[in-house]
Amino acid sequence: MTRIILTRHGETLWNIEKRVQGSLDSALSGKGMAQAKRLAGRLRGEGIQHLYASDAPRAIATAEAIRSELQLDAILISPFLREFSFGEWEGKVWAELRTANPDVFSLWDTEPHRVQVPGGETMQAVSERAWLFLGEIRKKYRGETVCLVSHGLTLKLLVTRAMGFAVEEWNKTPWQFNTAVNVFEEQDGILIPKIIADISHLEGLE
Repeated sequence: MTRIILTRHGETLWNIEKRVQGSLDSALSGKGMAQAKRLAGRLRGEGIQHLYASDAPRAIATAEAIRSELQLDAILISPFLREFSFGEWEGKVWAELRTANPDVFSLWDTEPHRVQVPGGETMQAVSERAWLFLGEIRKKYRGETVCLVSHGLTLKLLVTRAMGFAVEEWNKTPWQFNTAVNVFEEQDGILIPKIIADISHLEGLE
């Protein structure tokens, strides 16, 4: 049986500052590093044979905690797992952007799939690139267990599609908090959700 485990990187300094990250990067915070270690411990018994991460350092650092704990040979890197690109918004504070762009955020709050920030991606484009990559993983590693470390919005879009929803139905799936765990099992070519957005491994972590 093919098993796909999807997770998000640990908390970053920009997460704390509530800045837009997207294709830019910010280092894991102390808490983020502790989250990554908790995540690695949570995944110890999952039988992971292959580990992928986006090419963002925050995702690679999280994957390294998993690789070390599970004693895997390597982390495989893929740009297809990158976060949604927010173009000109990247590096800026969310609250300030919301104040400066009320019309855009009015649409973002109701129909975010219709929003494209100047220089950025659309939800549909991100969903397509991540889903195509997942399809290749499912073909390449039939009968094996693979873990993919990605990012909040990209991960949510990927989980949304894996659960059979369209991009515009993305609010039907939960938000993917830092190091959230999602487990899917493939049966007759269909991904069956077993665990979605689980962060129970973070209980008691300050």
